[in-house]
Amino acid sequence: MEKVILNHKREIIPFTELYERYSMDIYRYSLSILKDEDDAKDAVQETFVKYVENEISFRGDASQKTWLLVVARNYCYSKLKRTERSNIRIDEDILENTYEPKYDSEITLKDALICLNSEQNELLFLKEYGGYSYKEIAELTEQSLENVKIKLFRARQQLREIMKGDK
Repeated sequence: MEKVILNHKREIIPFTELYERYSMDIYRYSLSILKDEDDAKDAVQETFVKYVENEISFRGDASQKTWLLVVARNYCYSKLKRTERSNIRIDEDILENTYEPKYDSEITLKDALICLNSEQNELLFLKEYGGYSYKEIAELTEQSLENVKIKLFRARQQLREIMKGDK
């Protein structure tokens, strides 16, 4: 028998449908923070594992998608902190295969986004791709509404400068 989960509208959603609806959004969101495809895939898996383990604590205060994105966000930032703390010795052969944006030719949006920090990528993803309002982003990221607006303005400004080739 398939496990079912209630969404905020109280309609019953089978777990597989919940996964199908939101796994790509969680993947893209995680990728915008972690900037690594494998780590983003891990984030999706961990998000749904945590959801199943903690589904009883889901009170319906937010949509299931928002709840899942918060879980993914927490996982991603925990992973970034662990990575920063670990002193990994980098082999020079690996560096040769590292992706570097091409500054001498036209820069693509993908190149420009790689130049932004994780927080800027996250905010732009939530606003431009996720379609979240400033208020929803503030709640999701636990920041003030004004702080979100300022950071998004600065991220867009920096993105424009990178695309022009000013940075």
